[in-house]
Amino acid sequence: MLTSFSISPCMGKVNSLSFLFVFSVLSNRFVISDNLTPRGVPLSRAALYDPQKDFSCLDGSKLIPFSMVNDDYCDCPDGSDEPGTSACSRGSFFCQNAGFVAGYIPSSRVNDHICDCCDGSDESGTVQCSNTCDELGRAAREEGERLAKLLKDGYQKRVEMASSGKEFRKSKDEEKAKLEVERQRLEIIKTEKERIKEEVEAPEKEALERYRLIEEEKQKLLNAAEEAKAASEAENMFILLDSNGDGKLTKDEIKTRQTFDKNKDGEVSDDEALFFLNMEEEMSKEDFLTTGWMMAKPFFLMDQGMFQPPIEDQEEEQEPSLMSGGQPITVTEAPLKELTEEEIQAQGDHVSYNAAGEKEIIPGVVEEQEEEEELYEEDGPASVEDVKVEESKYDEATQQLIDAAEKARSEFNEADKSVRDIVHQLEELNDVLNLDFGDDERFAPLHGQCFDFEDREYVYTLCPFKSATQKPRNGGGEVNLGKWGSWTGPEDNKYTEMFYDRGQNCWNGPNRSARVKIACGTENRLTGVSEPSRCEYQYEYISPAACSQPHHGHDEL
Repeated sequence: MLTSFSISPCMGKVNSLSFLFVFSVLSNRFVISDNLTPRGVPLSRAALYDPQKDFSCLDGSKLIPFSMVNDDYCDCPDGSDEPGTSACSRGSFFCQNAGFVAGYIPSSRVNDHICDCCDGSDESGTVQCSNTCDELGRAAREEGERLAKLLKDGYQKRVEMASSGKEFRKSKDEEKAKLEVERQRLEIIKTEKERIKEEVEAPEKEALERYRLIEEEKQKLLNAAEEAKAASEAENMFILLDSNGDGKLTKDEIKTRQTFDKNKDGEVSDDEALFFLNMEEEMSKEDFLTTGWMMAKPFFLMDQGMFQPPIEDQEEEQEPSLMSGGQPITVTEAPLKELTEEEIQAQGDHVSYNAAGEKEIIPGVVEEQEEEEELYEEDGPASVEDVKVEESKYDEATQQLIDAAEKARSEFNEADKSVRDIVHQLEELNDVLNLDFGDDERFAPLHGQCFDFEDREYVYTLCPFKSATQKPRNGGGEVNLGKWGSWTGPEDNKYTEMFYDRGQNCWNGPNRSARVKIACGTENRLTGVSEPSRCEYQYEYISPAACSQPHHGHDEL
């Protein structure tokens, strides 16, 4: 019930001020309306604030006279008795905001000389607030219409993406089925090729085993012949050098042979003689046959120009140095004697010179040189390949077995490779089919695509379901920020965030990772990238696949 006031002229200025004061108090406590709803209270709660009754705190803790509501003193613990003042720290003020969005603000903002409600209802007294609700409402409606259109168009494209995604999965399923059939066919071929290979390899193995045994026996005979030849050669040389036939070699006997003049100064010194006797005064026949001849033989060959010591480095080649009595003995190679026609005809035997300079021919010492020369033709040496081919020849029947086995192995290897290739294709296909493209496959069309975003320093790339990378704009290597991990959005809408982990390691830090926030848009586009934490990146991405179905209805402003 609204109280009436009358002012007579005789009341004067004082009564006029009294009226203004009373009106101010009433306006601070009530919203001037038919039912006097207290200030700061929405119409939906008006029944709880009945001026004809005592007021019950909304938490039920107290019952106070209604005159104590909005008296700028907090009586209720929950602050419900002061909805229109700033007296209670826990209270809230309701902004009607006609033409815009109604809502609550904390009571502390009431009468703080700042207009918080667009209708200015939170401020009374000296502060005059402009009502901007219509303007804000119009802008909100325009934004709402834009978002509604975005949602509508985006959702339509999401439906199209979902349809494409289902077709994509269907095609991959069909491709997998075909590959499985082909794999089974190739497995059968491989099994058959393996059976054939094992069949033809068995007789080949037996034939090659026979040849191996024959070659081993032949090699044993050759080795025995070489050993006998070497022994005979050493025996003949010992007989030649043992001039007194006492079964041992002495320093004086060595010194009678010009062959042992290593430095070619015209005589064999004591040190040179001792070198060939293993630094002993004499050498037994047994020692000569086992070690002595091995030391002496190269010098006999050098006399004939047939010994060529191995050269490891032409530029750094040094003369060999031998030790005798703690002093180095340098071995030099003297100019070869020119052979007479008679000596040339005796090339198959070894020619040695005694202290008097007389030549001596020792039969059978260098027969191996003749064997090596047999490999040479008039126009040069035979090639190594020719020799190997000659050594690897088998009889016709064995060669046929080898050829058949080689062919079977080649065909099996080809069949095995075909199986491995198709198994690899199936593994890659299964990896794609195991990806979560959303409950309606709407994200599937993004597979195989990549999107870039450039800032002043870097080019960021997102390849959905594969990787996130970063590359300097001015050149440099690409940095892996993460590989596809999983969807990490909230439980009620997990398809709003992607997570890429296992990126390149940060120096003295963790492995890089990236989160992709996906918002509704009418196109698929990467719109921004930031690094909120060290080595942790955040991609902003829009896609129709993130647009939800529009609600058919409207909200009142």
